[in-house]
Amino acid sequence: MKKYLVVVHVDVQEAEEKKNLNTPGGEGLLTRVGGGSQGVPFFAFLDGSGEMIGNSIAPAANGRKAANIGHPYEPHEVDWFMVLLSKSAPRMTGAEREAIEKPLRAQKK
Repeated sequence: MKKYLVVVHVDVQEAEEKKNLNTPGGEGLLTRVGGGSQGVPFFAFLDGSGEMIGNSIAPAANGRKAANIGHPYEPHEVDWFMVLLSKSAPRMTGAEREAIEKPLRAQKK
């Protein structure tokens, strides 16, 4: 049986004048996957049953508190993102991982 990756974008926490762009039920989903007040961008990886594999809240480490990595660009943020990819896409090849990791590590903020 072939498995597919499905990416779903959910709009939440829009500015007051754009509240109509929020996805109905999006706030509830955000809370369910651990986002809540963590800010956006926020992402979560779910399995085929809708159970969470992991999310963008990097655990506390090296004097840093647990926090949402958002779009990863700091080395520890990219490290966490790559851990999430390993957990959620275990059949991803080394070359495929490198194609994602290399530009993330090269970006400047």
